[in-house]
Amino acid sequence: MKKLLSILFITALIPTVAFATDNLDNLFDDNSLFGDTSSNETTDDLFGGDDLFSENDLFSSDSSTDTTETSLFEDLLTSETEISGSYYFEFTTGLNYNFDTQDNPSFYATTNASSNIELSARPSTDTRFYVDATLSFPFENIEDDDTTLNVNEEYNFLNIDELFYDFVIDDYFIRVGKQTLNMGVGYFYSPANLLNITTINPLDPESDQEGPMAVKVNKPIENNNIYAYLTMPSSSNYSLDDISVAATYETLIGDAEYTLSGYYNYDQANDPTKLALTVSSPLFTDVDLVAEAVESYDGTDFNFEGTVGLTIMQDLASFTDTSITVIGQYYYNQEGNQNIMFDTTHQLGAMVSLSTPLDLSVSLSSINFLSESTGVLTGNLCYDVSDDFSIDFGTTYTYGAQNTIQPYIGFTLGQGDF
Repeated sequence: MKKLLSILFITALIPTVAFATDNLDNLFDDNSLFGDTSSNETTDDLFGGDDLFSENDLFSSDSSTDTTETSLFEDLLTSETEISGSYYFEFTTGLNYNFDTQDNPSFYATTNASSNIELSARPSTDTRFYVDATLSFPFENIEDDDTTLNVNEEYNFLNIDELFYDFVIDDYFIRVGKQTLNMGVGYFYSPANLLNITTINPLDPESDQEGPMAVKVNKPIENNNIYAYLTMPSSSNYSLDDISVAATYETLIGDAEYTLSGYYNYDQANDPTKLALTVSSPLFTDVDLVAEAVESYDGTDFNFEGTVGLTIMQDLASFTDTSITVIGQYYYNQEGNQNIMFDTTHQLGAMVSLSTPLDLSVSLSSINFLSESTGVLTGNLCYDVSDDFSIDFGTTYTYGAQNTIQPYIGFTLGQGDF
Protein backbone atom coordinates (compact mmCIF):
# COMPACT_ATOMS: atom_id res chain seq x y z
CA MET A 1 0.00 0.00 0.00
CA LYS A 2 2.81 2.39 0.89
CA LYS A 3 4.60 1.78 -2.42
CA LEU A 4 1.38 2.24 -4.37
CA LEU A 5 0.60 5.60 -2.73
CA SER A 6 4.20 6.76 -3.16
CA ILE A 7 4.03 5.94 -6.88
CA LEU A 8 0.72 7.80 -7.23
CA PHE A 9 2.12 10.96 -5.67
CA ILE A 10 5.30 10.88 -7.75
CA THR A 11 3.15 10.26 -10.83
CA ALA A 12 1.16 13.38 -9.96
CA LEU A 13 4.38 15.40 -10.02
CA ILE A 14 5.64 14.19 -13.41
CA PRO A 15 2.87 15.45 -15.76
CA THR A 16 3.57 19.06 -14.80
CA VAL A 17 6.78 18.87 -16.85
CA ALA A 18 4.72 18.51 -20.01
CA PHE A 19 2.70 21.62 -19.16
CA ALA A 20 5.84 23.50 -18.18
CA THR A 21 7.75 22.79 -21.38
CA ASP A 22 4.79 23.99 -23.47
CA ASN A 23 5.71 27.49 -22.21
CA LEU A 24 2.06 28.29 -21.46
CA ASP A 25 1.23 31.84 -20.52
CA ASN A 26 -1.16 30.84 -17.74
CA LEU A 27 0.23 32.67 -14.73
CA PHE A 28 -2.46 33.95 -12.42
CA ASP A 29 -3.44 37.54 -11.81
CA ASP A 30 -3.12 39.23 -8.42
CA ASN A 31 -6.78 39.29 -7.36
CA SER A 32 -6.91 39.36 -3.59
CA LEU A 33 -8.47 36.64 -1.48
CA PHE A 34 -10.25 37.20 1.76
CA GLY A 35 -10.00 33.97 3.75
CA ASP A 36 -8.34 36.21 6.35
CA THR A 37 -9.99 39.60 5.94
CA SER A 38 -7.11 41.32 7.67
CA SER A 39 -4.66 40.55 4.87
CA ASN A 40 -4.48 40.79 1.10
CA GLU A 41 -3.09 37.48 -0.10
CA THR A 42 -2.47 36.68 -3.75
CA THR A 43 -2.32 33.33 -5.47
CA ASP A 44 1.44 33.30 -4.85
CA ASP A 45 0.82 33.92 -1.15
CA LEU A 46 -1.52 30.94 -0.97
CA PHE A 47 1.15 28.57 -2.19
CA GLY A 48 4.41 29.50 -0.55
CA GLY A 49 4.49 33.28 -0.35
CA ASP A 50 8.05 33.96 -1.54
CA ASP A 51 9.30 34.45 -5.05
CA LEU A 52 11.43 31.34 -5.30
CA PHE A 53 13.66 32.64 -8.03
CA SER A 54 14.28 36.28 -7.09
CA GLU A 55 17.73 37.32 -5.96
CA ASN A 56 15.92 39.41 -3.38
CA ASP A 57 14.68 36.27 -1.63
CA LEU A 58 17.38 36.38 0.99
CA PHE A 59 16.69 40.02 1.70
CA SER A 60 12.96 39.83 2.17
CA SER A 61 11.11 38.52 5.19
CA ASP A 62 9.71 35.02 4.62
CA SER A 63 6.65 35.91 6.67
CA SER A 64 5.91 39.09 4.72
CA THR A 65 2.55 39.40 2.95
CA ASP A 66 3.80 42.05 0.51
CA THR A 67 2.69 41.24 -3.02
CA THR A 68 5.47 43.18 -4.79
CA GLU A 69 9.11 42.18 -5.03
CA THR A 70 12.06 44.51 -5.45
CA SER A 71 15.24 43.46 -7.20
CA LEU A 72 18.22 42.92 -4.94
CA PHE A 73 20.08 45.79 -6.60
CA GLU A 74 17.24 48.27 -5.95
CA ASP A 75 16.67 46.87 -2.48
CA LEU A 76 20.27 47.58 -1.48
CA LEU A 77 20.38 51.13 -2.82
CA THR A 78 18.93 52.57 0.38
CA SER A 79 20.36 52.53 3.88
CA GLU A 80 17.32 54.14 5.46
CA THR A 81 15.67 52.70 8.55
CA GLU A 82 12.06 51.71 7.97
CA ILE A 83 9.41 50.99 10.61
CA SER A 84 6.03 49.57 9.64
CA GLY A 85 3.33 47.42 11.12
CA SER A 86 -0.36 46.82 11.72
CA TYR A 87 -2.93 47.01 14.52
CA TYR A 88 -6.38 45.66 15.27
CA PHE A 89 -8.90 45.48 18.12
CA GLU A 90 -11.40 42.64 17.94
CA PHE A 91 -14.48 41.73 19.96
CA THR A 92 -16.27 38.43 19.27
CA THR A 93 -19.32 36.90 20.91
CA GLY A 94 -21.19 33.69 20.18
CA LEU A 95 -22.58 30.48 21.60
CA ASN A 96 -21.67 26.80 21.78
CA TYR A 97 -24.25 24.06 21.39
CA ASN A 98 -23.55 20.32 21.65
CA PHE A 99 -26.03 18.17 19.70
CA ASP A 100 -24.90 15.01 21.52
CA THR A 101 -25.56 16.19 25.08
CA GLN A 102 -28.37 18.61 24.11
CA ASP A 103 -27.48 20.84 27.05
CA ASN A 104 -28.49 24.48 27.02
CA PRO A 105 -26.19 26.53 24.77
CA SER A 106 -23.34 28.33 26.51
CA PHE A 107 -22.46 31.88 25.52
CA TYR A 108 -18.97 33.32 25.30
CA ALA A 109 -17.18 36.57 24.49
CA THR A 110 -13.53 37.30 23.69
CA THR A 111 -11.52 40.48 23.29
CA ASN A 112 -8.20 40.69 21.48
CA ALA A 113 -5.85 43.52 20.61
CA SER A 114 -2.70 42.94 18.62
CA SER A 115 -0.02 45.00 16.93
CA ASN A 116 2.68 43.75 14.60
CA ILE A 117 5.81 45.89 14.29
CA GLU A 118 8.54 45.46 11.68
CA LEU A 119 11.87 47.28 11.65
CA SER A 120 14.30 47.11 8.76
CA ALA A 121 17.63 48.93 8.95
CA ARG A 122 20.52 48.98 6.48
CA PRO A 123 23.87 49.89 8.03
CA SER A 124 25.37 49.65 4.53
CA THR A 125 24.30 48.84 0.98
CA ASP A 126 25.04 45.12 1.36
CA THR A 127 23.83 44.51 4.94
CA ARG A 128 20.44 44.52 6.59
CA PHE A 129 19.03 44.12 10.12
CA TYR A 130 15.40 43.01 10.48
CA VAL A 131 13.07 42.41 13.42
CA ASP A 132 9.41 41.39 13.36
CA ALA A 133 7.61 41.47 16.72
CA THR A 134 4.01 41.03 17.87
CA LEU A 135 2.41 42.71 20.90
CA SER A 136 -0.91 41.17 21.94
CA PHE A 137 -3.61 41.29 24.61
CA PRO A 138 -4.73 39.59 26.80
CA PHE A 139 -1.44 39.55 28.70
CA GLU A 140 -0.98 35.97 29.87
CA ASN A 141 1.00 35.58 33.07
CA ILE A 142 3.37 32.63 32.62
CA GLU A 143 3.63 32.05 36.39
CA ASP A 144 0.02 32.06 37.63
CA ASP A 145 -2.25 32.85 34.62
CA ASP A 146 -3.25 36.14 36.25
CA THR A 147 -3.76 38.95 33.72
CA THR A 148 -3.05 41.68 36.29
CA LEU A 149 0.27 43.27 35.39
CA ASN A 150 3.07 42.91 37.93
CA VAL A 151 6.58 44.16 37.13
CA ASN A 152 8.10 41.33 39.15
CA GLU A 153 6.44 38.60 37.07
CA GLU A 154 6.97 37.33 33.54
CA TYR A 155 4.47 37.68 30.68
CA ASN A 156 4.31 36.44 27.11
CA PHE A 157 2.52 39.39 25.47
CA LEU A 158 5.64 40.13 23.40
CA ASN A 159 6.67 37.61 20.77
CA ILE A 160 9.73 37.98 18.53
CA ASP A 161 8.63 36.40 15.27
CA GLU A 162 11.86 37.09 13.35
CA LEU A 163 15.21 38.60 14.30
CA PHE A 164 17.99 38.27 11.73
CA TYR A 165 20.88 39.94 9.93
CA ASP A 166 21.62 39.77 6.19
CA PHE A 167 24.95 40.25 4.49
CA VAL A 168 26.72 39.35 1.24
CA ILE A 169 30.03 37.57 0.63
CA ASP A 170 30.84 37.61 -3.08
CA ASP A 171 27.71 36.10 -4.71
CA TYR A 172 26.52 34.32 -1.56
CA PHE A 173 23.59 35.88 0.33
CA ILE A 174 23.62 34.96 4.03
CA ARG A 175 20.96 35.34 6.72
CA VAL A 176 21.68 34.61 10.40
CA GLY A 177 19.21 34.64 13.30
CA LYS A 178 15.62 33.62 14.04
CA GLN A 179 13.79 33.34 10.74
CA THR A 180 10.77 31.76 9.07
CA LEU A 181 11.88 29.13 6.54
CA ASN A 182 9.02 28.29 4.20
CA MET A 183 10.11 25.40 1.97
CA GLY A 184 6.73 23.92 1.02
CA VAL A 185 4.03 24.96 -1.45
CA GLY A 186 0.83 23.62 0.16
CA TYR A 187 -1.95 25.81 1.57
CA PHE A 188 -3.70 23.54 4.13
CA TYR A 189 -0.87 21.01 4.48
CA SER A 190 2.85 21.18 3.75
CA PRO A 191 4.93 18.14 4.80
CA ALA A 192 7.85 19.53 2.73
CA ASN A 193 8.13 22.48 5.13
CA LEU A 194 10.99 20.71 6.90
CA LEU A 195 12.54 23.42 9.07
CA ASN A 196 9.90 25.57 10.78
CA ILE A 197 9.20 24.85 14.44
CA THR A 198 5.41 24.94 13.97
CA THR A 199 3.43 23.38 11.12
CA ILE A 200 0.48 24.80 9.18
CA ASN A 201 -2.77 24.67 11.14
CA PRO A 202 -5.35 23.58 8.49
CA LEU A 203 -8.10 25.29 10.52
CA ASP A 204 -6.15 28.56 10.25
CA PRO A 205 -3.86 28.08 7.27
CA GLU A 206 -2.91 31.74 6.84
CA SER A 207 -1.51 32.16 10.36
CA ASP A 208 2.24 32.67 10.64
CA GLN A 209 4.57 29.78 11.43
CA GLU A 210 7.43 30.01 13.89
CA GLY A 211 10.89 29.56 12.43
CA PRO A 212 14.10 28.36 14.10
CA MET A 213 17.44 29.95 14.89
CA ALA A 214 19.33 29.33 11.68
CA VAL A 215 22.02 30.25 9.21
CA LYS A 216 20.77 30.35 5.62
CA VAL A 217 23.09 30.67 2.62
CA ASN A 218 21.70 31.31 -0.86
CA LYS A 219 23.59 31.03 -4.15
CA PRO A 220 21.59 32.06 -7.26
CA ILE A 221 22.66 30.43 -10.55
CA GLU A 222 20.63 31.84 -13.48
CA ASN A 223 17.11 30.39 -13.06
CA ASN A 224 18.24 28.13 -10.24
CA ASN A 225 18.80 28.65 -6.52
CA ILE A 226 20.83 26.61 -4.09
CA TYR A 227 20.18 26.98 -0.35
CA ALA A 228 22.12 25.57 2.58
CA TYR A 229 20.72 25.67 6.13
CA LEU A 230 22.17 25.19 9.59
CA THR A 231 19.49 25.15 12.30
CA MET A 232 19.88 24.99 16.07
CA PRO A 233 17.57 24.98 19.12
CA SER A 234 16.33 28.29 20.53
CA SER A 235 18.36 27.77 23.67
CA SER A 236 21.54 29.22 25.14
CA ASN A 237 22.90 25.76 26.00
CA TYR A 238 22.62 22.64 23.85
CA SER A 239 24.61 19.74 22.47
CA LEU A 240 26.27 19.78 19.05
CA ASP A 241 24.10 16.75 18.26
CA ASP A 242 21.06 19.09 18.32
CA ILE A 243 22.30 21.04 15.28
CA SER A 244 20.60 20.10 12.00
CA VAL A 245 21.63 20.61 8.39
CA ALA A 246 19.50 20.95 5.27
CA ALA A 247 19.82 21.90 1.61
CA THR A 248 17.41 22.88 -1.17
CA TYR A 249 17.79 23.06 -4.94
CA GLU A 250 15.20 25.14 -6.82
CA THR A 251 14.75 25.31 -10.55
CA LEU A 252 12.32 26.81 -13.03
CA ILE A 253 11.30 24.76 -16.09
CA GLY A 254 8.87 26.63 -18.29
CA ASP A 255 6.23 27.99 -15.91
CA ALA A 256 6.73 25.27 -13.30
CA GLU A 257 8.81 25.58 -10.14
CA TYR A 258 10.51 22.50 -8.71
CA THR A 259 12.42 22.02 -5.46
CA LEU A 260 14.40 19.10 -4.06
CA SER A 261 15.28 19.29 -0.36
CA GLY A 262 17.10 17.13 2.17
CA TYR A 263 17.26 17.33 5.99
CA TYR A 264 19.48 15.55 8.52
CA ASN A 265 19.82 15.50 12.32
CA TYR A 266 22.04 13.16 14.34
CA ASP A 267 19.11 12.08 16.55
CA GLN A 268 17.15 10.34 13.80
CA ALA A 269 14.80 8.58 16.20
CA ASN A 270 13.29 11.90 17.39
CA ASP A 271 14.12 14.00 14.33
CA PRO A 272 14.03 11.79 11.22
CA THR A 273 16.08 12.31 8.08
CA LYS A 274 13.86 13.61 5.25
CA LEU A 275 13.96 13.96 1.48
CA ALA A 276 11.32 16.22 -0.10
CA LEU A 277 10.19 17.06 -3.64
CA THR A 278 7.76 19.90 -4.46
CA VAL A 279 6.11 21.16 -7.64
CA SER A 280 4.12 24.32 -8.29
CA SER A 281 2.80 24.68 -11.82
CA PRO A 282 -0.01 26.30 -13.82
CA LEU A 283 -2.03 23.68 -15.68
CA PHE A 284 -4.61 25.69 -17.59
CA THR A 285 -5.85 29.27 -17.49
CA ASP A 286 -6.78 30.05 -13.87
CA VAL A 287 -5.88 26.53 -12.67
CA ASP A 288 -2.75 25.89 -10.61
CA LEU A 289 -1.34 22.59 -9.29
CA VAL A 290 0.85 22.05 -6.23
CA ALA A 291 2.27 18.75 -5.01
CA GLU A 292 4.69 17.58 -2.32
CA ALA A 293 6.24 14.17 -1.63
CA VAL A 294 8.32 13.49 1.50
CA GLU A 295 10.12 10.31 2.57
CA SER A 296 11.34 10.10 6.18
CA TYR A 297 13.72 7.68 7.88
CA ASP A 298 14.04 7.45 11.67
CA GLY A 299 16.95 4.98 11.68
CA THR A 300 14.61 1.97 11.63
CA ASP A 301 11.53 2.60 9.50
CA PHE A 302 10.51 4.69 6.51
CA ASN A 303 7.42 6.90 6.40
CA PHE A 304 5.85 8.53 3.34
CA GLU A 305 3.87 11.78 3.29
CA GLY A 306 2.32 13.41 0.26
CA THR A 307 -0.12 16.11 -0.74
CA VAL A 308 -1.74 17.29 -3.98
CA GLY A 309 -3.73 20.49 -4.33
CA LEU A 310 -5.51 22.60 -6.94
CA THR A 311 -6.39 26.29 -7.02
CA ILE A 312 -9.01 27.68 -9.39
CA MET A 313 -9.29 31.46 -9.59
CA GLN A 314 -11.95 32.89 -11.87
CA ASP A 315 -13.30 36.40 -12.51
CA LEU A 316 -17.07 36.45 -12.91
CA ALA A 317 -17.62 38.28 -16.19
CA SER A 318 -21.26 39.06 -15.36
CA PHE A 319 -20.22 41.05 -12.26
CA THR A 320 -17.61 43.82 -12.24
CA ASP A 321 -14.64 43.29 -9.89
CA THR A 322 -16.10 40.03 -8.60
CA SER A 323 -14.06 36.82 -8.43
CA ILE A 324 -14.36 33.34 -7.01
CA THR A 325 -11.52 31.19 -5.71
CA VAL A 326 -11.66 27.45 -5.04
CA ILE A 327 -8.85 25.58 -3.25
CA GLY A 328 -8.77 21.84 -2.64
CA GLN A 329 -5.94 19.80 -1.14
CA TYR A 330 -5.54 16.13 -0.18
CA TYR A 331 -2.96 14.97 2.38
CA TYR A 332 -1.71 11.45 3.14
CA ASN A 333 0.55 10.28 5.95
CA GLN A 334 1.46 6.58 5.97
CA GLU A 335 1.73 6.34 9.77
CA GLY A 336 -0.95 8.90 10.55
CA ASN A 337 -0.48 12.44 11.77
CA GLN A 338 -1.87 13.90 14.99
CA ASN A 339 -3.09 17.17 13.54
CA ILE A 340 -5.65 19.30 15.41
CA MET A 341 -7.93 16.57 16.78
CA PHE A 342 -7.17 13.08 15.57
CA ASP A 343 -4.34 10.77 14.61
CA THR A 344 -5.38 10.35 11.02
CA THR A 345 -3.91 9.02 7.78
CA HIS A 346 -6.07 10.80 5.18
CA GLN A 347 -7.13 14.45 5.30
CA LEU A 348 -8.88 16.75 2.86
CA GLY A 349 -9.07 20.54 2.98
CA ALA A 350 -11.23 22.77 0.80
CA MET A 351 -12.18 26.44 0.59
CA VAL A 352 -14.50 28.49 -1.61
CA SER A 353 -14.32 32.27 -1.41
CA LEU A 354 -16.14 35.08 -3.20
CA SER A 355 -14.96 38.69 -3.30
CA THR A 356 -17.18 41.58 -4.43
CA PRO A 357 -16.71 45.33 -5.00
CA LEU A 358 -19.34 46.06 -2.31
CA ASP A 359 -16.91 45.62 0.64
CA LEU A 360 -18.57 42.25 1.16
CA SER A 361 -16.80 38.89 1.12
CA VAL A 362 -17.99 35.33 1.72
CA SER A 363 -16.00 32.19 2.41
CA LEU A 364 -16.75 28.55 3.15
CA SER A 365 -14.03 26.12 4.27
CA SER A 366 -13.96 22.48 5.32
CA ILE A 367 -11.30 20.30 6.96
CA ASN A 368 -12.11 16.60 6.79
CA PHE A 369 -10.32 13.86 8.74
CA LEU A 370 -11.30 11.08 6.38
CA SER A 371 -9.83 8.23 8.43
CA GLU A 372 -12.01 9.24 11.39
CA SER A 373 -15.13 10.33 9.43
CA THR A 374 -15.09 13.67 11.19
CA GLY A 375 -14.38 17.25 10.27
CA VAL A 376 -14.93 20.97 10.72
CA LEU A 377 -17.06 23.19 8.46
CA THR A 378 -16.77 26.99 8.73
CA GLY A 379 -18.77 29.71 6.96
CA ASN A 380 -18.00 33.41 7.20
CA LEU A 381 -19.44 36.66 5.84
CA CYS A 382 -17.45 39.87 6.31
CA TYR A 383 -18.64 43.43 5.67
CA ASP A 384 -16.18 46.32 5.73
CA VAL A 385 -18.18 49.25 7.06
CA SER A 386 -15.14 51.53 6.71
CA ASP A 387 -11.37 51.31 6.63
CA ASP A 388 -11.37 51.12 10.45
CA PHE A 389 -14.47 49.03 11.13
CA SER A 390 -15.62 45.61 9.88
CA ILE A 391 -18.23 43.06 10.98
CA ASP A 392 -17.95 39.26 10.68
CA PHE A 393 -20.87 36.85 10.82
CA GLY A 394 -20.23 33.14 10.80
CA THR A 395 -20.56 29.70 12.26
CA THR A 396 -18.37 26.65 12.85
CA TYR A 397 -19.86 23.17 12.74
CA THR A 398 -17.95 20.12 13.99
CA TYR A 399 -19.26 16.71 12.98
CA GLY A 400 -18.34 13.07 13.52
CA ALA A 401 -16.80 12.14 16.86
CA GLN A 402 -18.49 15.20 18.34
CA ASN A 403 -21.33 17.27 16.93
CA THR A 404 -21.30 20.93 17.91
CA ILE A 405 -22.18 24.27 16.37
CA GLN A 406 -20.69 27.69 17.20
CA PRO A 407 -22.39 30.70 15.58
CA TYR A 408 -20.63 34.03 16.23
CA ILE A 409 -20.47 37.72 15.41
CA GLY A 410 -17.26 39.69 15.55
CA PHE A 411 -16.37 43.39 15.39
CA THR A 412 -12.95 44.60 14.33
CA LEU A 413 -12.20 48.24 15.22
CA GLY A 414 -9.20 50.45 14.62
CA GLN A 415 -7.64 48.03 12.15
CA GLY A 416 -5.00 49.34 9.83
CA ASP A 417 -1.38 49.53 8.76
CA PHE A 418 1.26 52.11 9.52
